[in-house]
Amino acid sequence: MRKIYVGIGPENGQRVEEEEAYEYALDRCLHGTPQDRQEFREMLVEWFYSGNWIEKETEEE
Repeated sequence: MRKIYVGIGPENGQRVEEEEAYEYALDRCLHGTPQDRQEFREMLVEWFYSGNWIEKETEEE
């Protein structure tokens, strides 16, 4: 049995095979709408810096 992703809402009509899922998602995150790109940027930064980083505020520029 194979896995596919079937789009709904703005992705209605899209079908993505599991083997292509990473590439499709990455393309949408890097080259999608400005809103897609901004959401991806925010989530990636939050995820990346959630482990071995401490967020601090500074007055230095």
